Amino acid sequence: MEEAKTRTLNLTVKCRASYSSRIEVPADLTLNEAIEYARQRLDEVPIRGCVKYIPGYDALDIDNCDFSE
Repeated sequence: MEEAKTRTLNLTVKCRASYSSRIEVPADLTLNEAIEYARQRLDEVPIRGCVKYIPGYDALDIDNCDFSE
């Protein structure tokens, strides 16, 4: 019996995760203003502690897949 031939497909899979953190905000902001302040600076928020995987949100990034040579 002939063995099935295969090749390796390299995948990029995007997923969601959550983590808790904190940042300093100007003292005179309301809670809603502080949330908006943080929303505008998400790239500055440090990842603190454990990152928790959120199941059910995986998506294949088809623009970043290829075959191994």
